[in-house]
Amino acid sequence: MNKYLSIDLGSKTLGLATSQGVVASPSLTLKFEEWNFEQAKEKLLDYLWKNPCEKIIIGYPKNMDGSIGERAEMIDYFIELFLADNPRFGASDIIKVDERRTTKMARQIMIEANLSREQQKQKKDSLAAQLILEQYLNSIN
Repeated sequence: MNKYLSIDLGSKTLGLATSQGVVASPSLTLKFEEWNFEQAKEKLLDYLWKNPCEKIIIGYPKNMDGSIGERAEMIDYFIELFLADNPRFGASDIIKVDERRTTKMARQIMIEANLSREQQKQKKDSLAAQLILEQYLNSIN
């Protein structure tokens, strides 16, 4: 059974979720200095050392018209950094999933669950990663 790690990458957070089959679970949010993707990569490598996986599913924020914008270019840059420092993974081990609206969906779910603003702030990134992973798992099952 494949073990998947999903990532919702922001300018200062990595939201993580995992799955070992058909159910995705939010994991945690790694924080790094804003726009310091080298630091983000190091934190991700540390996480993967303790929590190995076979595939990485990463949210790829396309524009509403399907074009590639600045945020998607940020993801491509992060993937390049990650692959350059991690020979265990190849480009085929990282799967980009269109993540349009996942952060909004995560916020809506948390509002409906009556979570406080502080709880929402703490959980939104890992919940968005969970939604990205669920989207991927649904596409392969």
